Amino acid sequence: MLLAVECLLRRSQSPSRSLRQVNSWQLKSTQHQRAKLTKGFAIRIWKDIFVGKNQEDWRSSITQWITESASNLDDFVDVRIRKIRKRWGRSGVPKIQPYTGYQTNQATYLHGRILSNPPLDPDWSKNDWWDALADTYRRFASDEVPGVKIQASFDGQTIECVSDAEGYFHAAIASKSPSTSAPFWSHAHLKIIDNELTTPDESHTIAKVLSPSETASFMVISDVDDTIMHTGATELLTMAKLTFFNNAKARLPLDGVAKLYQLLQRGGDPAGQPVNPVFYVSSSPWNLYDLLEDFLELNDIPDGPILLRDLGFDRNKFVSGGHDHKLDKIRLLMKAYSGMPVLLFGDSGQEDARLYSTAAEEFGDQIRAIFIRDIDPDVDSKYDSDVAPFIARSEQAGVPMKLIQDSNEAAAFIEDLGLLPKSTRPLIASAVKRDVAR
Repeated sequence: MLLAVECLLRRSQSPSRSLRQVNSWQLKSTQHQRAKLTKGFAIRIWKDIFVGKNQEDWRSSITQWITESASNLDDFVDVRIRKIRKRWGRSGVPKIQPYTGYQTNQATYLHGRILSNPPLDPDWSKNDWWDALADTYRRFASDEVPGVKIQASFDGQTIECVSDAEGYFHAAIASKSPSTSAPFWSHAHLKIIDNELTTPDESHTIAKVLSPSETASFMVISDVDDTIMHTGATELLTMAKLTFFNNAKARLPLDGVAKLYQLLQRGGDPAGQPVNPVFYVSSSPWNLYDLLEDFLELNDIPDGPILLRDLGFDRNKFVSGGHDHKLDKIRLLMKAYSGMPVLLFGDSGQEDARLYSTAAEEFGDQIRAIFIRDIDPDVDSKYDSDVAPFIARSEQAGVPMKLIQDSNEAAAFIEDLGLLPKSTRPLIASAVKRDVAR
C-alpha cells in the first residue's frame, strides 16, 4: 500500500515525462503536417508544370512560375522596406517625375512616376566615369511611392489618379476640342494632393504635352538604341559600358540623324515650326528616361514622347518582355492617330524588322515606309540575312521596308515619297559629313 502511494506521489510530483511525451508527439505531428503540406505543394507544382504538357508547354510553365514567384518576392520586399522606412521616419518626400504626354482627338494622355529620390538635374561640368556610375545607380535604385493621389490639369479640366505599386501613374483627360486646334507644344500641371509629407504647391510639376498640328503630313515613330543613338546593343560589354559609365553628354547620335529628324518634324523647312510629331519607342526601362530626354536635347534631336518599359519581374517586364512591347506602343499610337501616315525607323540589331513587318501586315498603307538602319554597313552579316525575310513580308503587305546605311539613303527615299522636298538632301548630306568627321 505504502509503495503504491509513493509511486503515485512521485508521478504527481514529476509530470515532466508525460509532458515531454505530449510535446514530442505534437512536434512530430507538426513536422508530419509540414512535410505533408510541402509534399502536396510539390505535387501540385509538378502537375501544374509537367503533367499532360509537351516540352514547350512545361518550359513556359516553369518560366511563368519562376516569374510569378520572383514578382511576389519583389513585392513583399518592397512592402517590408517601405514599412521599415516609415517606422524609422525615413519614408522620404514623394516627388513627381513627369513624362512627356500627348493629345489625341479623344483624350490627353499624361503619365509619370512618384519617387522619393527622382533623378537629379545633370551637372555637365562633371564627366567622370564614377559620376556616371553613381547616377546610374541612383536611377535603378529608385524609391517608388505607391498609393499617392495626383491631380492632373490640362486645357481647363482636372482629374485625379493614384500611383500604382511601382509608383507609376496614368491620367487620360477627355479632349474638349480637336487636338489639331491646340499648340504643338503645351503644358499640363501635376500636383500631389491629400499627402501628409508634401503639399500641392510644393509638389507642383509641369509636364510637356505634344498636340499634332492640323497641317501634319505624317508622324515618325522611331526606335532609340542604334537607331538614333550609338548603343552597341548587340555587344554586351559595349552596351554595359555605355549604360553604366557614360552620361547623356558622352553618348553619340548616329550620323545625320538630328538633321534628318529636324527636317521631318518641320515638314522640310529648316527654319520652320514643328508640324509633324515624332515619337520614340524603346526597350530601355523607364529608369533611363531622364538620360534619353537629356540626350535628345543635347544633340538637337527633336523632342517627343518617349515610350519605354517597366523594369521588374512581372510578365511583360524584365524576365519575359523582350521587345514586343514596342509593337504594342506602335499599335497604340497608330490607332490613336488612325488617319495619319507613319514612317517607322529601327535597326537591324534586334527585333525591329520583325515587329515592323507585323505592323505593316496589320495597318497596311497607313505606314508609308519602314527604315531599318544597318548596324554593320561595311560587311554582309547575319543581321542583314535576318532582316531579309521581314523585308519580303512587309513588301507583301504593300509597305516598303528599306535596309539603309545612313541618313542620306533614308532622305533619298523619303524625297521619292514626296514627304521631303529636294532642297533638304544637301542639308542632310552636309550633316552626315560633319558627324562622320566628329
